[in-house]
Formats: sequence, structure tokens, C-alpha cells
Amino acid sequence: MPPPVSASATVQPAVERQMAPTEAVVRRRDRVFGALNRYPTFRRLWFGALAASLGQWMQQVALGWLALTLTDSASFVGLVGFTAGLPFLVIALPGGVLIDRVDRRRLMLTCQALAALLAMAVAVDVLSGAVRPWHLLVAAFANGSLLALLNPTQQALVPNIVGRADLTNAIGLMSAGQNMTRVVGPSVAGLVIAVFSTGAAFLLQAATLVVAFALVSRLRVPPRGASTAAGGFRGLFDGVRLIARRPDLRGLFLLACIPTFFVFPYLQFLSVFARDILEIGAGGLGLLMASSGSGAVVGSLLVATRRQSAGAGRLVLWLTVGYGVVIVGVALSNTVVLTVPLLVLAGISGAAYMSMNNVLLQHRIADDMRGRVMGAYMLTFGLMPLGAMPMGLLADRFGTQTAVATGATISSVLAALLGLRSRAVREL
Repeated sequence: MPPPVSASATVQPAVERQMAPTEAVVRRRDRVFGALNRYPTFRRLWFGALAASLGQWMQQVALGWLALTLTDSASFVGLVGFTAGLPFLVIALPGGVLIDRVDRRRLMLTCQALAALLAMAVAVDVLSGAVRPWHLLVAAFANGSLLALLNPTQQALVPNIVGRADLTNAIGLMSAGQNMTRVVGPSVAGLVIAVFSTGAAFLLQAATLVVAFALVSRLRVPPRGASTAAGGFRGLFDGVRLIARRPDLRGLFLLACIPTFFVFPYLQFLSVFARDILEIGAGGLGLLMASSGSGAVVGSLLVATRRQSAGAGRLVLWLTVGYGVVIVGVALSNTVVLTVPLLVLAGISGAAYMSMNNVLLQHRIADDMRGRVMGAYMLTFGLMPLGAMPMGLLADRFGTQTAVATGATISSVLAALLGLRSRAVREL
């Protein structure tokens, strides 16, 4: 005869069934936002980076729109983008040495303070009516110089304040946060430009940078060990040499270079798509940028949910090839109904590929070399303005749609060839 079943025993399974969904939700949240929950210092860094990135995306939209209204030239829009990214080629390597030798928190604060002052100066220039096209080139170069130091410094800080087991999650969250600003920043900038003025958008950018400064000033970063960075400029090419020497790092570097040169410049020309092709104006430009950004948030969060980086090499290759294919569709679309979902899909694939590429790189370098390697990695961002120049010239001669589609096609072909030739990347 079976033993009697107590009332509590019959109730317990029902209680467990009721609690299970809540516990599952908690586990999913921890899987996505684990680093933010476990590391207060990382949480402050994340919010500070979020505020700074919000302002930078607003500035990019404002500069692009101002360049187009002042000159009515797609090639000048490309020139502004080129000037903004040129410092990544000039400053990235010495900046990497600096990141390994000085207090990274103080370096971030200096960059944010100078960027806020620059934004206020541009706002005064625009609101006073004194702005000229060459002023935009000066502002773009100065801001790009600060970003060339700020971005790798933020990335180099992450492994100092989170455990190795949470590094993939933290990098994915950093990328997701910055991509969230691609949704909010352009949308707010487009609305502010349409309702108030372009100068007001720069003032708002300055305010976000002040918020970022306040958050970063409260960071408490653990002390680092002694740096192996050589004095002066002797360690300038250490990061480049390490990347060139190792097939895995070399493959990841090349995989970052290809879309950055051939595809990413399309972002500079969304103002042309909004005004001339889709005919939706400044407010519509915010919609296009927000569509790409919302997809990028999803793509970054998908990376954040991965608990390990092993086996990601083939995934990165497929995402890179697919990214170019989707952008071809964006370029050839003539309707908002088709363009918006394609931009969302492009944002997912582009952000996932970039975030996963960064994760794989960060897992494979030591902290005493991190600044120099990330400085070398920032050289890839300098390829975006280099790509914007020929894309702008092609756009003036053959049309913006043809120029963007051509670059995206070349990117997918080259990424596929790299995947076939690089066993080191396939086996990551």
C-alpha cells in the first residue's frame, strides 16, 4: 500500500509551477544584463558611455544635415565624414600607447570635457549665423580626434572592471548601449532640427556630454599592473606588429576593415536618401537612423547572451557577408515601407558582426598590450571616412544608390574570400 500523500506535497508542485516562469525571467535577465547587475563600476561606465554616444550620434546627424543644406552636395557630405574619421588613422596608434601609459579614467574625462566645449562652440557658430562649410570640416576633425582616444579607452577599461567569464556579456552590453543611442540620438536630433534648429541639436549634444562626464568622474577603477609600453614613440607599432604576427588577430582585423571601408560610409549618405530618394525630410532621416539603430540593439544583445566566444568565427563570417547583401537591398529600395525593415535587418547583422569581432579580439590579448592593440583596431574606423570619399564621388557621378550598392557588393565578395582563405578565423 503506497504511503499517504501530504497536503503540502500536493501543493508544492503547484507552487513550483507558478514560480517557474518568474525564475525563468530572472535567469534570462541575468543572462542578458548580468555584467550590469554584478559590477556597479561597469554600470557607471556603461551609462557614461551611453550618454556620450547619444551626443555623438546627434552631432553626426546635425553635421550631415547642415553640410547638405549649406552646399547641396553629396560629395561634401562625404568630405565631412572623411574629415571626421581621418583622426582615427592619425591618432589611433599614438593614442593606444597613451592608453597603456596613463590613467584611463582621467583620459576619458579629458576627452568628454573637450568634446562638450567643442559642441557648445559649434552651437554658437550655427545659432549666430556665422557658420561656413569649412567650419564643419574643422569641427568634424576636432571631434573625430577626441573620439579616436575616447572609444578605445572605454573598450580597454571593460576587462579591468569585469571578470573574464562576464567579458563577452559586458562587451555585448557596451555595444548594445551605444547602438541604442543610434535609435534615440538620430530621432531626437531630427526632431530638434525640424522643430527648433540645427544649433539646438549641438547644444543638446553638449548637455549629454556633461552628463557623461559626471558619471565617469565617479568611476573607481582597480589599479593596473606595470605597462610594457615603451617610452616615447618606440611602442607606437607594437599593436600593429602583434596583429600582423598572429593569423587569428590578423584575420579579425581584416574582417573589421572590409565592411568599414566599403559599407559603413552609407550612414553618411542617409541624409541624401531621406531628402532626395525617399523624400521624407529631416524627421524621416531620424526614422532611418533609428531603424538601423534598433536593429543594432537587437544584434548586440544577441551577442551579450552568449556565454562563450568559442565557435564564433564562422558566425562572424556569415554575418559580415550577409550585412553587405542587406545593404544592397537598402540602396536599391525606393520606398520607406521596404527601406525601414531592411535597415533594421542591416542593424542586426552589422552590430552582431562588430560586437562578436570585438569579443574575439579582447579574449585574445593581454591587458598590458590592450591599449596598443585596440589603438591599432581603431585604425579600421578610419577606413570609414576613406570609403566615404570615393563613395561620395561615385554618388555625384552615378547616383547615391549605385554607389552604396557597389560598395556593399564588394564587401560581401571580399568577406567571403577571406573566409575561404583564413582557416584561423573559421576555427575561432
